[in-house]
Amino acid sequence: MTASLAGSYSHAASTQEPTLPRAYAVNIPQEGVAKIPFHCAMGAITCIEVISTSTQTQPSVPLTWGQVFKAGDWQHTTQRLIGQVDNTTIPLQTDEISSHRDGSARFAVISAQLANLPPGQRRTINFYTTNKTILTYPATPPSEPDWNLEIEAKIYDADHRVISTLLALPQEQLKAQIANNIRPRLQGPVTTEYTLLTPFKNTFTGQPHPHLSVRLDTRLYDGGQRIRTDVILENTRTWTAHPANITYSLVIKRHGEILYEQPAFTHYHHARWHKVVWSGGAEPAQRMRYDMPYFMASRATWNYDLNLTVPESVLTKKYAQLKDIRKTQEALGPMGNVFLTPAFGTTGARADIGPLPEWTVYYLLSQDERAREVMLANADAAGSVPIHYRDEETDQPLDVQKHPTVSVLFGTSKPLLPAITDRTIWSPDTAHQASFAYIPYLVTGDKFYLDETIFWAAWNIASVNSGYRNLSEGLIRSNQVRAQAWALRSIGEAVRVLPDDHAMKKYFDVRLTNNLNSFANHIGDSPLGAIHHHPDISKISPWQNDYVSIVLSLLAENNDPKALEALQWLSQFTAGRFLNEDNGFCVAKAPSGELKYRDMEGKYITKWKELFSLNYPSDAEKPCNTLTITEGYPQLSLGYAASARAMLAANSNAGIPGAKSAYLQWKGMTPRMDEILPSAPTWAIIPR
Repeated sequence: MTASLAGSYSHAASTQEPTLPRAYAVNIPQEGVAKIPFHCAMGAITCIEVISTSTQTQPSVPLTWGQVFKAGDWQHTTQRLIGQVDNTTIPLQTDEISSHRDGSARFAVISAQLANLPPGQRRTINFYTTNKTILTYPATPPSEPDWNLEIEAKIYDADHRVISTLLALPQEQLKAQIANNIRPRLQGPVTTEYTLLTPFKNTFTGQPHPHLSVRLDTRLYDGGQRIRTDVILENTRTWTAHPANITYSLVIKRHGEILYEQPAFTHYHHARWHKVVWSGGAEPAQRMRYDMPYFMASRATWNYDLNLTVPESVLTKKYAQLKDIRKTQEALGPMGNVFLTPAFGTTGARADIGPLPEWTVYYLLSQDERAREVMLANADAAGSVPIHYRDEETDQPLDVQKHPTVSVLFGTSKPLLPAITDRTIWSPDTAHQASFAYIPYLVTGDKFYLDETIFWAAWNIASVNSGYRNLSEGLIRSNQVRAQAWALRSIGEAVRVLPDDHAMKKYFDVRLTNNLNSFANHIGDSPLGAIHHHPDISKISPWQNDYVSIVLSLLAENNDPKALEALQWLSQFTAGRFLNEDNGFCVAKAPSGELKYRDMEGKYITKWKELFSLNYPSDAEKPCNTLTITEGYPQLSLGYAASARAMLAANSNAGIPGAKSAYLQWKGMTPRMDEILPSAPTWAIIPR
């Protein structure tokens, strides 16, 4: 067996002007949650810890999760991944593999099975590689699994009268897939998962509903005796006439027993939701923790500061807020927005805006189960945003290769999309979107979150006016600068997580390359290196440029073509604002909201001293060390001063010269920020 030495688990804002500082508890001791460190075995690639949450011994604990890998650690075409628990080798089933640019595994959905897990016991599964010629023993699903789900929906009119009943009976479809050896999504010695698109038929006419559809990600464990089904309801069709909100109630049954019941609610157009049910046996009672230093080292996401401890009071408060919100949004049912802001353009301090949302960073730093539930609840809520366009012909999210003149948000679409008259609570835009489903997919491996990730990436591309995006090239450079950042992030997420053999892998890879080429090809536009897209042509938004710089940094760390070249140009301005005091630009003014970037004649500024004098004439002749930091809310962890810190750390991790020293200097100049970062860690990225 070969493997790299794994790390140990134990180891040393807003896009607008923030309105009012948010109150955070500071320096409150951790309490109530066990924080027992765990370590991977010497020589293991990495590991996970499984903790029983049952009050009884569990004879069988099947597990499926998502797992990231550092480049070069697992050559999946020539090596097999195996696990060890207490010196006992167990098979690891690996599916849905996405590769790094060098061909090694970047991500996989992994399944394993533990036996006889006592109450409260912790077991660590260490990962190793071995020769791929070693045999595995794929499970053979039963020809007639005892599944027999029934999904029934009653459709209501505006007067809340039942006008029709829909019924889906997927048992025969599952049997046919098994009998015909239809390729499952997951297949191996632990589990088999089939994805079924089941007709949702009117019980009176026998006709399928034109818009409402049922998808079932059906995972068979224990030889098919225990079945996990992710029941997904979609109202997402792109070309079918008369898209509309649909009011219905839903019941999921098995052999007449109700597994889940959803009272009547209104399902928005171009939205989706899901519910996981178990049949034939209870859901395994366990929680899982990752080797988080390895997770960060994989470059799957930015390097968040794992030395921060999220206060127990914050975790308790957020979980309590989640429970309260579920009650207050009960009438919305699965279309509730949870912590998401329905009006995406709302100004002020926002927990969702940043490289990752605040709630996602809470989970990464704490791996607390309450934080995980909050994160997944918000990922689910994003399914209700009406940005989900599924092409009926391909059964994939809408793509501009096939439809080069379509637009779902800006400009005129050709062909025209079916008219929508129904309203929702949402007004999405590309400039204020969060990363909703990417980390949830990385940690769960659930297809619902994979599809969410690619729906958002597809929408970011198809939302741009077709002429501005250069038709099928899918360019996003016509957006606001911050919208360019978040759209580029979304496309990059899709490229990193999509399995190598997925139907849309090449589509997103090509659009990512097109956009990075576009950034790199425009690097000569501004002498000091900055992206312009401001209502006033003479001004730029430094913080929005910082957002793009943060996204480009992660893409560069993942060796995406042209990302480093584009970053090197942009960092002249982003990191450069913190590196040019000797050339006349004082660091105290670096995190400004906007800067004049052209002179009175409309010409680009070419020198740092000139840029500083134009914007801060009263300070132009003062020594830099006499200036007070008044820009960017240095006392907050959600202002421009905080996002600038994250930018410098991200630039450092991508190899930008001077960025690390600039980060350390700026950190030393903004000490008040460190007091509240544990409670609000959205921008808590640090040098690797």
